[in-house]
Amino acid sequence: MIRRSLYSIVALISFSALVHFPGIGSPLLDYQAYRQCQTASMARNYARHGMHFFTPELDTEGRPARAGTEFPVYSYVLALLFKVFGTREALGRLLSSLFAAWGAIFLYLFVRPRLGEARALASGLVMCALPIHIYFTRSVQPEPMALWGLLGFLYYMDRHLNRKGDWKDWTLAVLLGALAPLLKLPFLYVLFPLWAYLGWERYGWKAFQRPAFLGSLAVLLGLTGAWYHYAKSALVSVLPLSAEEHWKNLRPIFTLKLWENHFISRLPELCFTYPGLLFGIGGAYLLYREGQLRLWAVWFGATALYIVLLGEYGQIHRYTELLFAPVNAVFIAAGIVGMWYQIQKPVWKILWGILVLGIPVHAGLRIAHWYRWEYPWVFEARQVIAKLSGPEELVITNAREHPVLLYYIDRYGFSPDLGEVGFDALAGYQAKGAHLFLTPTDESWARHPEWKTYFAKHARLLHEDPRFRVYRLF
Repeated sequence: MIRRSLYSIVALISFSALVHFPGIGSPLLDYQAYRQCQTASMARNYARHGMHFFTPELDTEGRPARAGTEFPVYSYVLALLFKVFGTREALGRLLSSLFAAWGAIFLYLFVRPRLGEARALASGLVMCALPIHIYFTRSVQPEPMALWGLLGFLYYMDRHLNRKGDWKDWTLAVLLGALAPLLKLPFLYVLFPLWAYLGWERYGWKAFQRPAFLGSLAVLLGLTGAWYHYAKSALVSVLPLSAEEHWKNLRPIFTLKLWENHFISRLPELCFTYPGLLFGIGGAYLLYREGQLRLWAVWFGATALYIVLLGEYGQIHRYTELLFAPVNAVFIAAGIVGMWYQIQKPVWKILWGILVLGIPVHAGLRIAHWYRWEYPWVFEARQVIAKLSGPEELVITNAREHPVLLYYIDRYGFSPDLGEVGFDALAGYQAKGAHLFLTPTDESWARHPEWKTYFAKHARLLHEDPRFRVYRLF
């Protein structure tokens, strides 16, 4: 049994490494460059400014100052790697890929005592092959670590409750469980129902009278609340922590577009794949027939609720769908294994094999364009900016992916999209000492030809390129 488990874990690590290898050394200019460059900039600032954990800093708010961010442990670990190996972006991709493989192992270990070795191994392998998991667990952002924390919580809490675990399992469950919402606060929408179900499954309603079980949630929530209370006190705020911001974010829930985006488009295409959806429906039916459906249905339902309650944020950011990957993988794995043992004719086994292979093929075709670079000219722009100004001068950049240009020209400053904030914002940036202005010639600049006239009157053109321009504001 131990040897078989070891073989399964090696298979999971190997397959995870294989699917994450493409683009492992590419710069952070592919899809979701905004989040990746913001995360990497925090790590770079830690490495440069003394590794003060409780003082995360961004590039995009003028001179560096403490920012109210999510728990910055991912950026801090990345900063430690930067200190040892230099500022190499591949380190961030390798770090995320490590959490991806480790998370697959946690899923395997959680599923195995419930559904058996074959389904557990298949669950881990399938999760690694889903499009949403392949891409967003090799991008430089905290979501891979947060998902790892959630899966680790499930494994250790299950050991504590059902596998004769001790205080070490309880402690690891609490720490990993707290890590998930510390990194991504909305993970509580999924974590809380799963915590409650695991306790109810073991003790019934008496679970909510047990001090150790209730204490796990109290410590978890206490750690999470303490950090976000601290984050609200920062001079620079990047999190929507006010009630007004939350209500504004929730408004799209009442539109048909949100429901179509999540459940008609992204769920089958990114979180199941079309072949995986067929297996997933079959797997759900087989689990129902075996009386094994309840936990996985609760998990899926909690994740669906989570994605809806994310509102506008969930609509904008596809990486929020990542939480569907593990539970969908269990349904798909149940279908793959169950159907294999039920079909007898060779022709149906061939069809089964084609559908299984269709999962990674669908994934590769669906997300291939996500690996393309945006702003490939930033390396040249960095050299231009270095010649035109001193290293301490603040820069204003105009881009849809706000932090990207400042990160790659290696400057501090401000990063609006003029199409969103208008020209009035420029005066405020100038008052804070920023006069150099960098803009791509596509995106909002191309949609507003009148801007060229405005800058001709209010700035001096320092560098003109077919791809970008640099001005000095008067």
